[in-house]
Amino acid sequence: MQTIKKNNYKLALIAISVIFYLVGSYYKIFSVSGSSVDFNAFVFRNIQLFREDLIFAIKNYGLLGDANYPFFYIFHAYLNPFSQEVESYLFSTLIIGFLTYLIFSLSLRNLDIKLIDSLLLSSVILYLPWFTGRAYWGTSANLGWFFLIISFYFFIKVKKNIQLNYNNSDLINIFFLCLFSAAALYVRVSLIFFPIFLVFYFLFYDKLLKRKFYLLLFYSILSIPGFFLIFTWGGIYDHANASVVKEYHSYKNIFKNFPILLNFFFFYLWPIFLLEIKESGIVHVLKNSINSFILIFSIFLILNFTEHLSYLSDYKYGGGAILKFGYYINDSNNLIFLITSSIGFSIINFFLKEDCKKNLILLLPIFIIYGFPQAIYQDYLEPLIIFLFFLGLIKTQLFYKLRENIFFISIFYIIYFFSTNVMSVYFKKYLFL
Repeated sequence: MQTIKKNNYKLALIAISVIFYLVGSYYKIFSVSGSSVDFNAFVFRNIQLFREDLIFAIKNYGLLGDANYPFFYIFHAYLNPFSQEVESYLFSTLIIGFLTYLIFSLSLRNLDIKLIDSLLLSSVILYLPWFTGRAYWGTSANLGWFFLIISFYFFIKVKKNIQLNYNNSDLINIFFLCLFSAAALYVRVSLIFFPIFLVFYFLFYDKLLKRKFYLLLFYSILSIPGFFLIFTWGGIYDHANASVVKEYHSYKNIFKNFPILLNFFFFYLWPIFLLEIKESGIVHVLKNSINSFILIFSIFLILNFTEHLSYLSDYKYGGGAILKFGYYINDSNNLIFLITSSIGFSIINFFLKEDCKKNLILLLPIFIIYGFPQAIYQDYLEPLIIFLFFLGLIKTQLFYKLRENIFFISIFYIIYFFSTNVMSVYFKKYLFL
């Protein structure tokens, strides 16, 4: 009887989450990202340009105002039958966002999580303001997350065989893994972090030569469109028409963006450590994190005092919710931001201490690639961080504690992200996050 009652609560929460997503798409009041601006400025217009003249659009891609690769526009112009009218196009991207949720749930099922629990746990992304905003307005991240979650689905299937030392070559699964991870890259170039991770993962952890061979073979074939673009543009972007890409993307930004990326990890993962406190006690958690926190916070304070972090006070665009909240309450020294970034560092350090190599080959490409832009927005990593942790791609014992406490953590995350959405309605008229 108790189990039936609990399952009824879970079904009710799943239904509420889906309704919240659908109602939000109608009113769009929780869309805090700049996706509506992008849609109205160039997204829908560019889809029609690609439909009218594919060759011209590719050759002059730098004129279209998008720093990502053109597969997003090709997909919607030629593979999406609903992209000719605004209303039908936005409905189709709403469906893509919902399918992302369903495939996320199926990926959790591959981890031997019950169907009702997988639907509940994955439903937390339906409250994410940047994820849903991209789905509501049909910008490239929406399609990028869709392809990425499919590639995660196939990676989990292949990883099981690798861990069990099966001699199965996994030809079909590896093909689809490569296909969808490459598609994600051709939609959002920053998603190249995952193919990089896959190459290292297969190199270090797969004993079967055939699987490594198939991975490299399929990626070699799927890289041909990329080489075609490089040949057409004379570089990795349209050099003749898009000087702005070079101006706003540089390896010099990696160090500047480091505390911001740490802050994003804190924003999405701090509730997990409430679970760790619940399971192991606050003394245990502090013992494992206090030294790393003191170290990085001291460094941040010194850098802040010497004005090497003064740029954190000048973000008109990007920087994330916590940094902008500090602006709103006149936190002139960005102390709240620095404290939460230091906790984010402790979270990353916690993961690295548990399994340095597996987590490093995943997290290092993320910090390098997402560190390149001059202005980094929170929606760049939403819902990526949730995907990585909930699907166990980040190697940590906390993942197994999550599996044992799905109902608790789902309720907490739903309340947390619902509150974030409500607050965003209030703040978005003042701040652009």
